Amino acid sequence: MNLLFKNILVATTAVVATAMLTSCKETEYPAAVPATGASTLTSRVMFVNAAPGTSSLSFFANNVAAGTAAFAANTPYGNAPAGPLQFRAKATTGTIGGTLGANDVLYRAGNTNQNNFVALPNTSYSLFVVDTIGRVRPTTPIGVTDPGGLRMMLSADVLTAPAAGSAAVRFFHLSPNAPNVWVRVVPAATNTTGRLTTFDNRAYTGPRAAGSLLVSAANAAFTALPAGAYSIQVRTTNATTGATAIPAVNVTLEAGKIYTVYARGLLRAAAPNDLGAAIILHN
Repeated sequence: MNLLFKNILVATTAVVATAMLTSCKETEYPAAVPATGASTLTSRVMFVNAAPGTSSLSFFANNVAAGTAAFAANTPYGNAPAGPLQFRAKATTGTIGGTLGANDVLYRAGNTNQNNFVALPNTSYSLFVVDTIGRVRPTTPIGVTDPGGLRMMLSADVLTAPAAGSAAVRFFHLSPNAPNVWVRVVPAATNTTGRLTTFDNRAYTGPRAAGSLLVSAANAAFTALPAGAYSIQVRTTNATTGATAIPAVNVTLEAGKIYTVYARGLLRAAAPNDLGAAIILHN
């Protein structure tokens, strides 16, 4: 055999053998490393029962149980996937009754929708059940799927920490049959003078047209004020002597905390559905 050819054959055989040995080895993958940061694909949702005539409601996001709340109470924030979400509420025991009967309350983005809300990642939301169980089903516009009864109101919550020594507060008017109100937040020590912030001429902010309501950024915003003891006064005019719509609520706002105060209940209703105020602590 030619010496050159013999050397080529030996070299070729060695390369083929090496390739075969290499191909028989299992593929090596990097070791799995657990994620150390929070997922960017989740949102947070708090549910609030602001619907007079209800006792306790159970809430669901994409048919996953998300807690229960009695009238004028709320769940803590819970995680929900970012992206399309369907919200629903049902009576914790029995049925909701009224116009809905045995049906659930659904978030409806429009008069022909049963969901169509897209949650943003790393965003917090408050979902309020509002209105009255006896609200009649609308007959217009043609094609409306609003079944009447209770509805939902959704707020995007920008929970920016207040400055040192401060708290943050906002107000929602959620009494369906109450007139417009003026809210005065004043130091408890003075009671009638030295107001620090007001929410003027606030109308019922629940949904009036078919579908649910996504609260505007302006109404959902929180107002900062020094931490301390306050009297929250809700009146039917802007004057300090205006008729009281809701008995004054005395509250201590703690530094670093974020609050929602909301009017709930009905005019001329008996307890526990009478007109009053409730407070949510967001953090």
